[in-house]
Amino acid sequence: MNFSKLFNMIAENNIEPEKVFALVEKIKNTDLNDEQNLRSIIQEASIIAGKEVDKLKEDLLVKKIMQDGINEDLLNMI
Repeated sequence: MNFSKLFNMIAENNIEPEKVFALVEKIKNTDLNDEQNLRSIIQEASIIAGKEVDKLKEDLLVKKIMQDGINEDLLNMI
């Protein structure tokens, strides 16, 4: 994953890094094969980022993560 792109996105959107790191810790301890867990993480990430994720986009993100895992393509979907 291109961490430079991720860090730029955090800086450009005034996202609190502490909240991102807390979310990363939560993700480490979460079963990402469970759809409800994925939805919860997506919703939490959208709150941290201050970006609304509608049901359609959430469905697309869940499908993409379930099929391909977490990769750089997800940043392009946001």
